[in-house]
Amino acid sequence: MEPTVRRTPDVSLREVFLVAASGLAGEDDRARVVAEALDYLQRGFENHYAARDGATDEEILVGDNAYAWAVETIALLDEPRFVAVASRMIRDGAGRIAEGGGVTLELWTPHLAGLLEVISGEGRERSEARIREATGEVRARNG
Repeated sequence: MEPTVRRTPDVSLREVFLVAASGLAGEDDRARVVAEALDYLQRGFENHYAARDGATDEEILVGDNAYAWAVETIALLDEPRFVAVASRMIRDGAGRIAEGGGVTLELWTPHLAGLLEVISGEGRERSEARIREATGEVRARNG
């Protein structure tokens, strides 16, 4: 049996997003909700695309359920910009996996920055810098 291959970033998207959003002037519950949706999304990708040669039916169902929770969670915000960014994130991740690769944090960083930009209003460049700084902090903290 072939070992399970990691298909998503090796760092928690939830943690990275929460660290990046911490201390924002207009911080509210949206950052927590987006972080929760990112956690579901990451789990969905990890389960759905668990094995190199295809996931089991059970893994696909678990992954699909996690995707559904991610979409439902982000929809609670009733903000079309969040949904637009999240859908591009899913599309780009699925495309990378369909090509035989894994989803890297570098691939998803612009999407994470887009989600953060909706909350912060600071612009894409600053939001992306926050995501990169938070990634370093989370990786350092978790070893």
